[in-house]
Formats: sequence, C-alpha cells, structure tokens
Amino acid sequence: MPKPIPFPTKPKDAPVGREEVPETPIESEQLDIQPEETPQVEVKPDETPKVETTPEETPKVEETPDETPPKVEMPLDVNEENCVTVNGKLIELKPTKVRYFRNQTASTYNILKTIPLSELLTINKGIIDERRDGDQILYDYLVAAFDDSEFVRDNYDNLDADQVERVIKITGRLNHIEEKIEAQRKNREAQANR
Repeated sequence: MPKPIPFPTKPKDAPVGREEVPETPIESEQLDIQPEETPQVEVKPDETPKVETTPEETPKVEETPDETPPKVEMPLDVNEENCVTVNGKLIELKPTKVRYFRNQTASTYNILKTIPLSELLTINKGIIDERRDGDQILYDYLVAAFDDSEFVRDNYDNLDADQVERVIKITGRLNHIEEKIEAQRKNREAQANR
C-alpha cells in the first residue's frame, strides 16, 4: 500500500559549532530635548527703482535685396542614363524596333559585346556573316540603335570606341537582352546543381 501524501518528515538536527545564544541588545533611553527655534528676520530688502528710459529706435534700412535672376536652363527632357554625346549633341537611345531584329541588323549584339572593336573591324565577309564584314556589322547595328541611317552616315567616322561601347551597353539594357541572358545563366546553373 502506498504511503500517504504528504510524507511525514523527521525534525532536522541543530547545526553543530554554534550553540551560543545571541545577546539581546540593551534599549537606550529616549531623550526629551526640544530643538531651539531660530528667530525670524523682520528686515525687508530695499526696492530697486524702476528705469524710465526707452531704447533708441533703429533706423530703417531702405535697401532692397537684388532680385534672383530667373533660370535660363530648362530641365532635360531626356533620360541621361540612355544618352550618348556625339559631336557635342546629346542623343537619347530608345528600345530597338522589331524590324531591325527581323532584318538581323540588331541581332549582332552578342558579337559586338564579346569581340573587341579593334578586332571586329578587321573581320572579312563570310567569317561572321556571309554578306557583311565586321565594319558593315557595326554600321548596321548603330543604324538600328539610333534608328537614323543619315545620322550614323554623317557621324560614323567621328564616333570613338567609348561611344560605341556605351551604345552597345545601353541597347542591351533597353532591349532587356542582358537580363534575359542573366536569367538563362542562372537557370543553367540551377539545373547543373540538381
């Protein structure tokens, strides 16, 4: 049969080594001394006389501030991120029209991105394209990017490598080519890691 709850406990033994009983402190006597009251001072301080003077009025300045000249420069109506400066003129690039992709003038983006300009312009017909050499490929791509063959014809020889690279970079972004290439790369990596 189980023991009843709560279980009975034995009384604990007194601690060893300290058997003396502490002394009860002696109560001290209460003192019935009252503190002396400090006498109040009945003297009033002297009142400061009021000053009856008024300050001198500052004379008014008759100067008119110079009028701020109106802004002559108008804000740009183009997105500078999509612009190239050619012959001191700011040209904004727009997304490439489908017709340039259909006639394969804009489809050379990856070639222009990977081959340096110095090598591209030495490539003969039949190596990249059966009908066009490297010079014609670049020319056609710039016509597609600017959507203006007369502008490219008039400025083609004056373009520098930095301007051409900027055009390639801007068109890749505007036509969403770079983001799709990046998505394909990530997809390939994900499939390789399976």
